[in-house]
Order: sequence, then structure tokens, then C-alpha cells
Amino acid sequence: MILHLAAAAAIALTPASLPDGFLLLEAQAKGHKNWSVDDTRTLPFVLNPCFKGHWDKGRLEARTVVYSPEGEGGGKWEQLIVYKDVSSAEAAMKGLRGQLAKCPPVAKEAAPSHYWYKPLDLGDDALRAGTRFDEGGTHDVVVRRGAAIMIYGQNDWPTKSLPLKGFRPLIKLAEEMLGQVCRLPEAAC
Repeated sequence: MILHLAAAAAIALTPASLPDGFLLLEAQAKGHKNWSVDDTRTLPFVLNPCFKGHWDKGRLEARTVVYSPEGEGGGKWEQLIVYKDVSSAEAAMKGLRGQLAKCPPVAKEAAPSHYWYKPLDLGDDALRAGTRFDEGGTHDVVVRRGAAIMIYGQNDWPTKSLPLKGFRPLIKLAEEMLGQVCRLPEAAC
């Protein structure tokens, strides 16, 4: 009996891991040199306006898939972070919004020159963001469902108005993951 309780406690304290192939872009990444898949829980958000490291608290599991083609443009990424509870995920979204609002443009080569974001009606909480660099930019969609946050992004040229049509491919991916993420008990949907 005591051994069973000790084993159960050890399993409960062991961080869970996402099932192989769980993220939508993972299948494309297998065996291709320009793709990376990383399960490091402390990896920063792929949308990271203040260039801070891992600043949020309470992560249980995470996976990041990035496509970085040779040359300019064409990149895309997906990140899923599952938190220990809904309040930790809510705090992470609040922290991201705070960073988008307060972090000033940095006047360095290849540093972002503008950030814009607007709410998005998706999941429990969501936003769309545009980042403009000197010679390029990105579109990102960030969605929280329960204790999970998912980010989908791609290289693009954002405008301040952030029209939804530029975000449609990312929204479609986020909607698909919303249907899948609740299969994880840790997501607390």
C-alpha cells in the first residue's frame, strides 16, 4: 500500500509530456532539415515582444515547432504550452498583453520596429498580433483554452489595422487545435 502511494506521488510530480505528433505542424517537421521540434518547457513564447526569457510561471509541458527556410520569408511556427492550472494560463496571457503594450520598439538591426495587437474571438481568450521589422514582419495568433496556450505564426507584412484576412490561415490552425487540445486532461477545458 505504501509503495503504491509513493509510486502514485512520483507519477503525479513527474511532468507530463505531449503525445508525439500532437501539434499540427509536427508531421511536416519529421525528417526535414529546416524544421525544429523542441519540448523544452522553459523556451520563451515565440511571440516575445520584450525579448525576455521564460517569464511566465506554472508550465507543465510545452512543444514548439518552427520552420526556418533558407533565405528570406516563408517561416512559420506553432507553440503549445500547458500550465498547471487555468489561472497560470490567464496570467501568462495578461503578461503577454502587458509586454505587447509596454515594450518599446528597439532601434537595432533586425529588431522589431512596431507591435500591434487586437482581440480575437476564439477559445477562452485570444489575440492577433503583428510585428514589423525593418525588412519583414510576422503575424501571430495566440489563443488560450483552459490551462493551455497555443501560438501560431508566420512571416508576413502586418499593418496597424491587423485585418482578419491576413490571419485566416493561422486562425484555421488555432481552431483545429482548439478541437484537439481538450483531449489533454491537463488542459482543464
